[in-house]
Amino acid sequence: MLSPPSILSRSRLFAAIAWTVVAFSVPAVAQQTEPPGQLPEELRGAKIYQLPTKGGQPAPNPAVYKSFSFRDINFDRLLLDLAISIRPVDRAATVQRMYFQDVRVSGIPVHIETFDQEFRLSDKTPVDVPAPLKCSIVFADLDSLQPVREMVDNDKLQVTGQSFIEVKLNALEKVALRTKQLVIPVTLNEQVPLNLFQGNPLLRMTADNILLTLTNPASVAALNMAKEHLAKLHQDQTLGVAVRPALYLLYTEYVVRDPKSKASETFSQSGTGFLVSADGKLLTTKRVVAPWKFDPQVAFLIEHQHLEMDKDSVKTYAWPAGAQVKAADGQPDFQSALSTEKQTLKVLMTPPDQMVQQDYQDPDSAERATLHLHAEGESDLALLQLSGTGFHPLSFEDSAANLAAHPKLVLCSYPFGVSQPQTEPRLLSVKVELQGAAVVMEHQVDPGESGAPLLNADGKVVALAASANQCIPIQVARKLIP
Repeated sequence: MLSPPSILSRSRLFAAIAWTVVAFSVPAVAQQTEPPGQLPEELRGAKIYQLPTKGGQPAPNPAVYKSFSFRDINFDRLLLDLAISIRPVDRAATVQRMYFQDVRVSGIPVHIETFDQEFRLSDKTPVDVPAPLKCSIVFADLDSLQPVREMVDNDKLQVTGQSFIEVKLNALEKVALRTKQLVIPVTLNEQVPLNLFQGNPLLRMTADNILLTLTNPASVAALNMAKEHLAKLHQDQTLGVAVRPALYLLYTEYVVRDPKSKASETFSQSGTGFLVSADGKLLTTKRVVAPWKFDPQVAFLIEHQHLEMDKDSVKTYAWPAGAQVKAADGQPDFQSALSTEKQTLKVLMTPPDQMVQQDYQDPDSAERATLHLHAEGESDLALLQLSGTGFHPLSFEDSAANLAAHPKLVLCSYPFGVSQPQTEPRLLSVKVELQGAAVVMEHQVDPGESGAPLLNADGKVVALAASANQCIPIQVARKLIP
C-alpha cells in the first residue's frame, strides 16, 4: 500500500535501517537508479540498486560460485549444474529469484535458467542455494567444439556475464525504499571449480565418446551439427539484417496515487515491438503499453486500497535498433526516443479487454481478495503508430500449421529492456509447438521480450511472444492491423 505523507516523512529515518535489513551492505538511497532497468513481468516497478565500489574497485559478488558438475550430454548440448551459495548479509533477507544474461564459461556461451525458488539468507553463515542452477551449452551455437573438449580437461572455469538478484522486501522496507521490489545487478567475473564427472570414469567415457563423434567430420552426428551450425549462422546473418530495422525497444511507465494523501508510486514495463506497415505501424502486446491491467498488486491497490491509476501519467517510449538508450548519467535517454509525451508515438488500437477473476493475497497485509485482471491470450495485443518515414516492416507467414515440420523459430527481442546501454536485438533459436490454436515455446519469455516477433527461416512472422512461454499467432494479430 502507498504511504501517506506522514509515513513517507518518517521513511527518511528508516531508510538506512531498511537497506541494512535488505543487506548486501548497500547504502540506502545513494545507490538507487531511477527509472529502474526493466526485468521480468513480476518485477514491474522494481528499483535497481548497484553494489557500491571501494577505492574504485567493484564490490565483491555476494554469490559464491562453488562448482560445476555434469548433468547430461547428448549430440545437441552439454548440460551442467552450477552450485552456488550466498555470503552472510547484515541481517537475514530473502531472495526471490535470480536471473542471468549473456553468460559465458571460459568464453563459451552458456544459458542459465532463471532460478525462481525462494530461499532465506543468513546474517551469520553462507547459505547454499537450495538447488543447482541449470546450465546448457548448445553445440550448434559454437564455431568449434575444441573449447568444450578443453573445458572438460580443466579444473577451473572462468564465468562472465550479468546476473540479477531479486530481494524480497517486508512492509517496512517497502515504505522506506518506496518500492515493492528491489533488484541488485551483479556483474559476473568468477573462477569456478570444475567437478565435472565427480570421479566417475563411465560418465567421462560417455562424454568423450560423444565429443569424439561430434568432432569426427565423417560421422552423421557431426555432419548434422555442422549443417545446423551453418544454418544458424546464415539465419542470424540474413534474419538479423532483415529484422533489425523493424525492431523497437519499448518502455512504459505510469503512476498510482493515493487521492487523500497525494502520495504516489511509479511503475514500469518494457517490451519489444516490430513494424507491420510502411507507414510506421508497430505491433506489440497490450501488457507493454497498459501493464497495470495485468498486474495483480496494482489491481489490489486500486480495487481494495482505493488508490487511483493516474491516466495522465502514462508515457510510452520507443527506441529503434542501434539507438543509445542510456545517457551519460546512466539513466534512460528519453529525449532520444519516440514517445507519447512528444506525440511522436501513439497507441492506435487495442482489442476489447477480456477480464477474468483471480484470487489474490496481499503479501504485506495477508488480506485476501478477488481481483479483476486482463485475461492472457489473444486480446493481449496493441497497435502503435510511429512518426517519420522510411519504415521497413516485416512480412507475415500465412499459416502456423507447418510448425510440426519446422518446429524451430527465431525470437527477435530486447531482453532486459532499458538495462542495456544500446538497443542491440538478440536472435534466439527456440523450439515451438502448436497446442490447439496457441503457439507455445520451450523458452520462457525473458525481461523485455513481450511483443517480440517469432520468425521462420524465411524471415516471416509466425507469432509474437506474450507472457510465460505463450505466443499469439500472427493470423490473430493481423485482425488488429487496418
